[in-house]
Amino acid sequence: MGIGRGLSRCFAEDGANLAITDLSSEEENLKSLADELSSSYGIKTWTFTADLTDPKGPETLYRKVIEKTGGVFGLVNNAGICWWGPFADMPFEDRLERMIYLNCMAYAKLSRLVLPSMIEKDEGAILNVSSVAAFQPLANMALYSATKAFTQSLSESILYELPRKSKIVVSTLNPSFTKTRLLKDACMPDDFIPFWVSFKEVSAVAKAGYRAFKRGKMHYVVGWQNKYFHLFFPRLLPRKAVNRTSWFLCHRWSDIPFPKIAGFIRGR
Repeated sequence: MGIGRGLSRCFAEDGANLAITDLSSEEENLKSLADELSSSYGIKTWTFTADLTDPKGPETLYRKVIEKTGGVFGLVNNAGICWWGPFADMPFEDRLERMIYLNCMAYAKLSRLVLPSMIEKDEGAILNVSSVAAFQPLANMALYSATKAFTQSLSESILYELPRKSKIVVSTLNPSFTKTRLLKDACMPDDFIPFWVSFKEVSAVAKAGYRAFKRGKMHYVVGWQNKYFHLFFPRLLPRKAVNRTSWFLCHRWSDIPFPKIAGFIRGR
């Protein structure tokens, strides 16, 4: 739908044959996208439906893809869910468990499944769609930021486990809040402060992220303001100051009376 759809188009424009995946409820849209990419760019496409929150979902998907295509050169892990609100209010089965299975376990399993053949051939690529949330804790998005930190650490660790001078690329794309259905599904409020700071469109995120991936970037944050807030700024200030800033940014404007902000910054 969102960034996954945008990345699929970027790969198709470069002539890559694509095996694309979504939930069974999206099968019609999935096939429509596959047909569009095939006719527009002359590539082969295969479609697969899978629930990656199922404990055996990643293994089942991988087996089906290998049987149909014969092998995988590159893997893009993009599926994910989010939730906005206090961690103490987070629904267990609908959100907490599904988020860990999808945002963490599915990424880890699929990466583990494709890596051996890549290492054997010394070719291939893994692009894990992470988030700027990977670089610091986020109040009201506690588990989401934790899962993205997991993805970030896993990706960079895998990269440095590869043999010296390996030709395999392992990268993360770290977008800020992007205009996709993920945000609506997460019940993000319209006056969520980051929307005013660093909101990005899908096409811009996908194109910039894809270019960085082709250059072999270990991670890529889209937008200068996001690089400042999430890469440069946390290195300058103490951890406590970074956490206080992220606390402020992860609220709605309507939640924060300005006299209260001043008191909080002073530590009261």
